[in-house]
Amino acid sequence: MEHFTIVLALLRAALKVPSPAVTGHAERLLAALRKGGETIQAEQLEKLLEGGSVAGRMQPSRVVLSRAALPGEPLTPSVRPPVDKETGGALADITLPDALTPMEAPVLNNALRGSVDALVEEWRHLDRLRAMGIRPPLNCLLFGAPGTGKTKLAQIVSREIGLPLVTARLDGLISSYLGTTARNISSLFAFANRYQCVLLLDEFDAIAKVRDDPHEVGEIKRVVNTLLQCLDQRSDLGITIAITNHEQLLDSAIWRRFDIRIAVPRPDLESRLEIVNRYVTPLEIALPERRFLAWLTEGLTGSEIETLANAIKRAAALNSSADFSALNALKVHAQLSSNHRHHPRWEQLLGPAEALAATLSRDRELAFSQEDLARFFGKDQSTISRWKRRYREGS
Repeated sequence: MEHFTIVLALLRAALKVPSPAVTGHAERLLAALRKGGETIQAEQLEKLLEGGSVAGRMQPSRVVLSRAALPGEPLTPSVRPPVDKETGGALADITLPDALTPMEAPVLNNALRGSVDALVEEWRHLDRLRAMGIRPPLNCLLFGAPGTGKTKLAQIVSREIGLPLVTARLDGLISSYLGTTARNISSLFAFANRYQCVLLLDEFDAIAKVRDDPHEVGEIKRVVNTLLQCLDQRSDLGITIAITNHEQLLDSAIWRRFDIRIAVPRPDLESRLEIVNRYVTPLEIALPERRFLAWLTEGLTGSEIETLANAIKRAAALNSSADFSALNALKVHAQLSSNHRHHPRWEQLLGPAEALAATLSRDRELAFSQEDLARFFGKDQSTISRWKRRYREGS
């Protein structure tokens, strides 16, 4: 192919911030190179695409936090978690960094990935910040819709800085006995302050509710006051990450205790395509179908996209390769699940194929060619052209 080096350079620059449209055009070029027998050029482009496919993921790093940067003892495998004095139930689970290593990082959009990378870099170099007389922020609040990957993100951050993760257990912390919940919170923080670790407070709103809630008795005030004291004491001693799906329920004083507050949004189109690629494996689904899945799942969380991908794989497992259609599997899933019934794009999925094809042909982000649509709907290109013309004339 003439001027291939120029084309490759342009693609390399474009794929630094990947998009479904750029990736789609690059994969079509790769198919054309293979078909034309341009083996060397195809291999070069394939390597470029493989490198771009991991963009947007936090990768494990060998750079970890200096042990001298935080006070406290090393948390070894022999250390047992704190317990409720009355029931003997554990107040936390302890996960060592080695156990977190195999975990796959959540897919983050570019802005969020940059923020998290910056935070991890600060926490890796606490000693440098303190040497400059800077008080590093050691607490972080992650908030957003359920299923957006907040808990996994906290676990990955703990792995990246090389510290054990102490995860609070709500079933152990919260007690029906007056004063016991507050005492358990104090015990948990005393344990975390003794050791070098990351303290993770998941479902944080359960113990950090607004204190003027008319449906609560004085116990919630006691719990929140204790929590405030514990957060203040820990602010210079260790790293704390709190997670909530309901940030509006948090007491305002609790909210102010967190120097870093990160909103974890629902995935954008680029992130949804990355999630689709991850979870449809090992099923081989053509690129147009994967891009359609990313388009269809607008507004869904990563967890919901994973559920959808599993539904498609179940359908593939139960049908022969000749009978399987990802589009039909999606329609069956939509009929069986009421979760997205009133979503405009899911309504189009269940509507006339002609209308859906016309919509997809007009979407600039997807950049569907007529050939893509023909393959996707199992029709010839002349039929797709007729569908598009019919709906263009009717609009």
